[in-house]
Amino acid sequence: MARVKPSFIAAATVLLALPAVAQDAPTEADIRDAHATLLGLARDDGKPQEDDSAALYYSIVENPDAPRLVTRLEVGGVPCRARFMSALQFPGQWATVTFGMVDLRRVTSVRAYASADDMIAGVKPVPVDSDKAVQIVLTGKDLHCATRISLSGETASDMVCADRLDLTLTDAREKERARKALSIVAGICKAPAFSKQ
Repeated sequence: MARVKPSFIAAATVLLALPAVAQDAPTEADIRDAHATLLGLARDDGKPQEDDSAALYYSIVENPDAPRLVTRLEVGGVPCRARFMSALQFPGQWATVTFGMVDLRRVTSVRAYASADDMIAGVKPVPVDSDKAVQIVLTGKDLHCATRISLSGETASDMVCADRLDLTLTDAREKERARKALSIVAGICKAPAFSKQ
């Protein structure tokens, strides 16, 4: 994947736009929610089931024939790193389990776009805190790594690492969660995308 040059000005506006969030010490639940937001978990109004440093997220399935995704997200001693285990269950079939890790300290670039088409083309970025922003892309070397196995006994896949995380902002609630997540990436994780180059 092509590396995107960090945009310090756009990234810095996130911190300036949210002074209260950046100054308050985030709780463990806040940090876990930041990871969940960036991984695309719990985008509905439902609350995860919490247990110590972990939380369970369930996809909402209206069609009983659709697959169901359950994800256990755990934030350990290093708040900017999270482990997750996801099980995708198709009705009447064995589940596929994915084990992975995300490290928010590796974010080297953050870009926002006013449309999905602009994001796909990589053109016309807007400020990260703009009301027009509907897509945010975070990139960094090996930002998100995972391996997949099937409970049917198939051989596990090799570890695969991705260099980006995507945020879709469709309403005010998602925008607020995204801003809180980005302020944690900047203030707690000290990600290079939010530092002067």
